[in-house]
Amino acid sequence: MSETLALFGDLRRLAEPSKRQKVSRLLWRAPNKDKVKRYIYIVPEKDLSLVIFLHLTWLSSILLTTMQTITMDNSQIKSMKDLLAKEDFGLPKAGQLLQGEIINISKSNVFIDLGPIGIGIVYPGQFYDNPDRMKGLKKGGHVSVMLIELENDEGYRELSLKAAQLTTAWEDIREKMEKGELVNTTIVNINKGGLIVELSGIQGFLPLSQLSGEHYPKVEGGDTTKIVQALQKFKGQEFKVKIIDFNEAENKLIVSERAIKEEAAKEELAKLTVGQIIDGEITEVTDFGAFVRLSDTLDALIHSSEIDWKFVDNPKDILKAGEKIKAKIINLDMATGRVFLSLKALKDDPWLKIDDKYQAGQKIKGKVIKIRQNGAFIELPGNIIGLLPASELGDKSPAEILEQGKEYDMAIVSIDAKDHKLSLTLEKTTE
Repeated sequence: MSETLALFGDLRRLAEPSKRQKVSRLLWRAPNKDKVKRYIYIVPEKDLSLVIFLHLTWLSSILLTTMQTITMDNSQIKSMKDLLAKEDFGLPKAGQLLQGEIINISKSNVFIDLGPIGIGIVYPGQFYDNPDRMKGLKKGGHVSVMLIELENDEGYRELSLKAAQLTTAWEDIREKMEKGELVNTTIVNINKGGLIVELSGIQGFLPLSQLSGEHYPKVEGGDTTKIVQALQKFKGQEFKVKIIDFNEAENKLIVSERAIKEEAAKEELAKLTVGQIIDGEITEVTDFGAFVRLSDTLDALIHSSEIDWKFVDNPKDILKAGEKIKAKIINLDMATGRVFLSLKALKDDPWLKIDDKYQAGQKIKGKVIKIRQNGAFIELPGNIIGLLPASELGDKSPAEILEQGKEYDMAIVSIDAKDHKLSLTLEKTTE
């Protein structure tokens, strides 16, 4: 003997009480926490035409429901899960994205009306990692959700907002990358390699190498601790970036600030030549030099050694942010898009006439301006900087013998005017 299964949406009651005995047995009824009952009835096939159901939605509108029927042998009907496993009745599959309307929000869960599919539930675990996800929900609002389980132990469609948002977010990321769109992203954290960003709920990485010249940390020697400290000021700020790489399976997202200006910068760089005099504005002065803005897309660097022919201990004593300057281009790095400038190249070069003033073997007084492991830098009259190598000091280190800022009797060992090199030795003093 076979019976016909009638599957309905949201049902309150049978239209005619006299017809209720025609329904042989109730196989399943969903919980009615949302005040809407769902039934699946088993009805003898010969009586199916006599059964009329009314559909009453939670808004109290009365509509006739659409019946979906299928004939099954009695022995096949054991449980609701068995039934759903054998016949899908047009129902969605786990992992499918669905649209629904929020009908109730509480601390314990969120109920979402999925229309003819039924009522779905989102449990609190979906909000633990991101409380703002729940704050953004409003009763009556429409949301995208992912079906986790068609029929859980409570009889609901178990849903995930997080999974749906992530799936949608990755699709959005793919589309934006393919179109080359620029996006705004918030800096949520810092590490020694760059900035952690968040885009549509997905965390990504903005490497140091992909920062614009404006935001790149100006740290001499690449000290990791100083770099992280310099980046801290960007936390919570919003940057405009371009997506340059992503991999959903690896949860990888790489963005770039530099890529936005890169193409325009390359075009500008191609128009420049070494030796060219160019105008710019100093944007920042550091211990090792100054950064100069040449245009909206191109920046340059003046190293401290290129500020003046005389020794510059602190560039901040000479240059100021906001100062307009003229400088000479001394190097162009096409691979990195960097421009290197010189201010001293626009001044008279004292090395051009050095032979008129100094000769090898000449004895002279020199002032120690910087002490290093390999020797000491010595300032001579006429803005000439020479080197007293450590090898000229015997077994002791330069710091053990010399004192910064003090003058000593020296002798010139050699002069190379072309390469701007002058080597010195310390004159022995007689006791």
